Amino acid sequence: MITIQNQNLIVDISEQGAEVQSIRRADTGHEYLWQGDANYWGGRSPILFPAVGGLWNGTFRHRGKEYAMPKHGFAKGRLWEALPAADDAGTCATFRFLTTEDDLAVFPFRCEVLITYSLDDWTLNTDFAVRNLGDDEAYFQIGGHPAFSFPHFSKDRAVSGYMRLHTADGEVPTVVRAGTQGCTGPERFAVPMEADGLVPVRVETFANEALIFDELQVDAVELLDAERRPMVRVESDAPVWLFWQPQGLHSPFVCTEPWYGLCDPQGFDGQLHERPYINCVEPHGVCSGLLWRAEFL
Repeated sequence: MITIQNQNLIVDISEQGAEVQSIRRADTGHEYLWQGDANYWGGRSPILFPAVGGLWNGTFRHRGKEYAMPKHGFAKGRLWEALPAADDAGTCATFRFLTTEDDLAVFPFRCEVLITYSLDDWTLNTDFAVRNLGDDEAYFQIGGHPAFSFPHFSKDRAVSGYMRLHTADGEVPTVVRAGTQGCTGPERFAVPMEADGLVPVRVETFANEALIFDELQVDAVELLDAERRPMVRVESDAPVWLFWQPQGLHSPFVCTEPWYGLCDPQGFDGQLHERPYINCVEPHGVCSGLLWRAEFL
């Protein structure tokens, strides 16, 4: 376990999956991150790579070959290397994952993936960089999946908390839904908002599993507790956002998921480079960006 901290926040990160395990206040010890109760969902903040969401029939095609790929890829189940700290401040940590010879059977690209966590005041930044180590173009998707707890959760209160969506153009967004095989259908649906523009976090909101916002509709979300008090603001440059709770289960957390990619459309039979929001890295090039940033309010 690697720990980074500043005067406000203490963050623990596991080498397993480079997954954040805890984000807590330095003064009171208050925990912001969901702690992975298997009665609801055992994860906390997995890194999704080299695929996000489901693939139609669990496969993709590239240059005449078909490859099997599990939902959300395989990097979240691997041991990452914690690199030496760049300075002595203790506010930053970088983790590295290298694809292996065995991985080429399911992902035919040699890549180095770096995830860097850094603290700045009340903010945790999560940045990524994917380096193509091969001589051909490499294609990948990457996503964040952090889950934040709602304080004072009560099973007797239908609403766990609220989400305030921030959009670039101020338009009311719409969502697509994942259905058969976890892949998206063609229809678009209204967002279940209340009159004040807040999205309530309750069982009915996630009756069709995740709320999926594509087309760069959302650039940030503010989570509020059941009394509408701000908790955390999460932002990203990702073109796709998902918000998720276990379907049909009144839960004390919500996952905020910025994705550089999207699951396949139902019936998709195209090539890998045609998957939604796929990323391409030139030979020996690097693709990098902000995976997610969380400011604790």
